[in-house]
Amino acid sequence: MATRVNFETESYEGEALNAGELSLLREQLMMLAGSSALLRVLFQENQKRIEGAAEVAKNLLGAPFRGLSSADSEFGFQLIRPQHVRRTTAAAEATAETCNFTFTANADYWLGFGTDNTTALNIDKRALVVPLGVAFTNGGQPLVEELLLQVGATTFPVVVLRHAWLADNANQVRFVPIRPNIWIPKQTVLGQVYSYAAGANQPVLLGITFAKGDLLRAQNPTAIQT
Repeated sequence: MATRVNFETESYEGEALNAGELSLLREQLMMLAGSSALLRVLFQENQKRIEGAAEVAKNLLGAPFRGLSSADSEFGFQLIRPQHVRRTTAAAEATAETCNFTFTANADYWLGFGTDNTTALNIDKRALVVPLGVAFTNGGQPLVEELLLQVGATTFPVVVLRHAWLADNANQVRFVPIRPNIWIPKQTVLGQVYSYAAGANQPVLLGITFAKGDLLRAQNPTAIQT
């Protein structure tokens, strides 16, 4: 059944999950969070958004939802992995496999591919990405103060990240929620960060990827389907 999904300021066409798919999504969402109290809270606070994103994914991917056990002709979900948002589009490119970057002082790039990740990434046609927050690894000193996202033709307001350095939450995690987005298949995305100094840092994008089963099973995907 066709639906309209309102996600923040955007509106998308979706296909409603049936009762079994919706029950599976709700049950496995907490399984996806695992033992992370931070992810459990993040997913609970965004459950309706995540369910709406699943409807958009079902419509765009043209497949039934099978959760954590999806086959090639089905779609499921997974925590966002670096390969989902920093992928290569050429055989000569090496896939970025971690979130660790060496940033220069002032403006630098985070999400993308090519030399210094300055080329906007393209979301795989088998995937839909739902970023919900940014976390920093506990090692070292965080450097990234701000994030500027360009999604398609839209550039969103700057996201301030520096207060995440304080880790002033129950689990002492350096984390800050960001404006929830849906990055739909074949969409282009570029993230530019502002770092107060040069150095290595590891900002991790938190959220969910809805994708076809073959993409979710690939440990090191090296090409995107456009």
